[in-house]
Amino acid sequence: MSDRDTFGPRLRRERERRGITLDTIATLTKVSADLWDGLERNDFSRWPSGIFARAFVRDYARAVGLDADEIVDEFCRLFPVGDRRTSRVIKRKAELIGVATSYSDENLPPEGDRRASGRQDDRRFFSMKIAPRTLAVVLDLSCTLLSAAGVATLFHTSFWGSAGVVGIVYYSVSTMTAGASLGNRGVEILRQWMPGLSQSLLASR
Repeated sequence: MSDRDTFGPRLRRERERRGITLDTIATLTKVSADLWDGLERNDFSRWPSGIFARAFVRDYARAVGLDADEIVDEFCRLFPVGDRRTSRVIKRKAELIGVATSYSDENLPPEGDRRASGRQDDRRFFSMKIAPRTLAVVLDLSCTLLSAAGVATLFHTSFWGSAGVVGIVYYSVSTMTAGASLGNRGVEILRQWMPGLSQSLLASR
């Protein structure tokens, strides 16, 4: 199968591997789960074109935890609906044959709205990336330090020495058994059970 044929199914496999539902992505992005289902089936019959299609793909990649720039670049290369060159090509052809055209696939909002959209993107990035990672770090540190305090008390050893040993054991065991730290797994479970959590963080920013 070609890269084009496997693009959507590969995204679906990555999403499912991370235990994220389409409904969760729809809640985070405020985009219908039906459109995300279409993306995973390479069906763009109901999708917008140009910058809006690319923005949707970027939001999906961020929600799933993939490299957004890499996924958007691949999407643009494989599917005309996201092609950054479409508008330029049509305008150049129109100029060659002397026909006026108002076509544009980059229907950007007015300058003021664009700045507001940029701020919204920053808040969305915070809610989907930074906040969950921060929570995962807090959970991991709490588990490590509490365990270290218990070990130090039980065996009458130095707290920081115990913390070093517990930290190494904690991350080694959790990575081998769960594929990630327990904090990261805990955040993933929270996002599945409480899909509105990231949206609340977004609204509070």
